[in-house]
Amino acid sequence: MPYKVHTPRWKRQRSAPARINAGRELSVDRFLLAIILGLTLFGAVMVYSASAIVGERTFGSQFHFVLRQGMWGAIGLLAMVFGLSLDYRRYKNSATIYSLLGVTIFFLIAVFALPRVNETHRWMRWGLFSLQPSELAKPALVAFLAFFLERRADELRNFKRAFLPAALVGMLIIGLVALEPDLGTALALGVVFVMVMFEAGTKLIYLAGLLVPVIPAVTVMLLVPWRFQRLLTFLDPWKYATTWGFQSVQSMIAIGSGGTSGLGFAQGKQKLFFLPSPQTDFIFAVIGEELGLAGALTLVGVFAFLAFRGFKAARYAPDVFGRLLAVGLTVMIVAQAFFNISVTLSLVPTKGIPLPFISAGGTSLAISLFAAGVLLNISKHEKA
Repeated sequence: MPYKVHTPRWKRQRSAPARINAGRELSVDRFLLAIILGLTLFGAVMVYSASAIVGERTFGSQFHFVLRQGMWGAIGLLAMVFGLSLDYRRYKNSATIYSLLGVTIFFLIAVFALPRVNETHRWMRWGLFSLQPSELAKPALVAFLAFFLERRADELRNFKRAFLPAALVGMLIIGLVALEPDLGTALALGVVFVMVMFEAGTKLIYLAGLLVPVIPAVTVMLLVPWRFQRLLTFLDPWKYATTWGFQSVQSMIAIGSGGTSGLGFAQGKQKLFFLPSPQTDFIFAVIGEELGLAGALTLVGVFAFLAFRGFKAARYAPDVFGRLLAVGLTVMIVAQAFFNISVTLSLVPTKGIPLPFISAGGTSLAISLFAAGVLLNISKHEKA
């Protein structure tokens, strides 16, 4: 009889969890993929509708903005394919995570040494190319938290070992974004931070303790004269309809004009030099005017379904890193979408934050599509 090699019991017990954590690979979530591609295509169509007249008047071509959107869309789709093809667990190493974090913090600091654009330090520009460091900060923060909290999974209730280091990194990134100033994106990052920390199992008392530094900081920022004026405008936009409240009022007029079924594609009137930034921050108002309540609610429903599929991918992820990464990326996209929609509907004070996959914008579109690719890759893996 051939000699049978005996495997020690301790080796058998150690190898079992490895097989479980490896999970099994499935086909990609086709619903999630269809949502991402559909939103991107819909965004290109609506960017053209919202910007054709402005592009013709300003740049001599009605296709100026949509061609730019198409270029960044192509770059973003390539990034999405890369994110979808590469096993998300390949990112789970110190070199990748801390390099991404270091580059992000470097850009967030370096942008203050560059000339202001629209009275802010939000963009780094080299000729026709531009980069918005705050957009890079979103996936960088999510990736760091997922990696760090998985490694400290046994110490999540230890304030000094787990919560404090994560909070310091999060506050550094959020604080730099707020100083640009970009309070809208900083608040969105704050939501992402809290949701990932909560999902990881952080004590609620620790998260509540963040209010101690956050409330005074936000109060100081709101007391800046122009921000305080925005707050007053939010309370009564019609009182400042021709000045500070012009964007909000024109946005509400556009949405109200759409009624239930809308005026029809490309038939909107407010985009004709009444509504500022119709192809970027206020594109949802154009959608509401041209496609009506039915189109607007459908878009909200699509983002809600995206959240459902993203959280489903998180639920079945084979490891803590994948679960936290999926939660963070889903919240990153969906929270930004509903914040943008809330601004358009004057439910919150006016802030410049794009609608993911829809608004014209290079860095935002490319980063969102890459994040979607990583989320799609997570959806391919399931607990065994």
